Amino acid sequence: MANVSLKHIGKVYSGNVEAVKDFNLEIKDKEFIVFVGPSGCGKSTVLRMIAGLEEITKGELYIGDKLMNDVSPKNRDIAMVFQNYALYPHMTVYNNMAFALKLRKVPKDEIDKKVKEAAEILDLTKLLDRKPKALSGGQRQRVAMGRSIVRNPRVFLMDEPLSNLDAKLRVQMRTEISKLHKRLQTTFIYVTHDQTEAMTLGTRIVVIKDGIIQQVDTPQNIYNNPVNVFVAGFIGSPQMNFINVELEDVDGKIKAVFEENEILLEENISKILKEKGYIGKEVILGIRPENISNTEESINKFKNSVVKLNVDLTELMGAETYIYLSKNNIKVTARVNGTSNVKMGDSIDVALDSTKIYAFDKESKLAIL
Repeated sequence: MANVSLKHIGKVYSGNVEAVKDFNLEIKDKEFIVFVGPSGCGKSTVLRMIAGLEEITKGELYIGDKLMNDVSPKNRDIAMVFQNYALYPHMTVYNNMAFALKLRKVPKDEIDKKVKEAAEILDLTKLLDRKPKALSGGQRQRVAMGRSIVRNPRVFLMDEPLSNLDAKLRVQMRTEISKLHKRLQTTFIYVTHDQTEAMTLGTRIVVIKDGIIQQVDTPQNIYNNPVNVFVAGFIGSPQMNFINVELEDVDGKIKAVFEENEILLEENISKILKEKGYIGKEVILGIRPENISNTEESINKFKNSVVKLNVDLTELMGAETYIYLSKNNIKVTARVNGTSNVKMGDSIDVALDSTKIYAFDKESKLAIL
């Protein structure tokens, strides 16, 4: 069993700099879990503590049922793939992949079998006699993964392994890593700042900010039910729009008022806001770019949540267009059909899908709905 358990893990550097705070997480055997968050949030530090490359200041780390705090990295039965490939430039692909096994005095025929099996899995068979300088970035990263596979570790740790690759290769390698996880049936712990990688790879995502876990859930649940403003804004591209509004009760219906605009909230949303005592107060409303539209159909369907905004910029992304809109202190992004003909300087009506609105407490930034 390769379940990983982090109990109240903390990391404090000299000068009392607290990089990771009370980190609690249970990672199941064979799970693909992704740590995601902005640069400097502590995600790589946690990974390095699991690997044994960073000392744990407080808390307990278990791999399987064994306490690992004082176990050396080489005895943890883990393999780590880094952002830089860390290949030996003077060695062939074969020897790079075989090196760790040779150090362990594994018999030659067993090394040969393991290296060739890993090369087959990663489509490296034809490249075994080449040296790293003769390989592309994607091929080098596959060699780095192959070097880990041959050791047959209980846990794979990956620290931003795709960040040095171009966009096309990243997509290709995401597919390769996903297939690798299914084939090896091993626990994968993966670090990235790229929320697209997190959404496409992870069975669960751990969103981290300032060394603290914000939310742990499946990609879909995190996208649909973010627990706070940070998670809502970090997961999704373009990010969720946020508008500060005041809630008013008009004849039993709840209106969200901002600048000279007002929108009528759905009954189910209104009921929750009433029950929690938010009427007459300011809250933060959130709506994703794909739920804002300027089509006639949407404007008719959501006529109680139509606002007039100015077009600051449009970006054609191929199948869709991003429209950046503003008015006074309001700034929102709409993601619409690629054939949209709005242009910079236009003043347009847009409909907010009132069934897809989120609400957050203005002080705590926690989700209300």
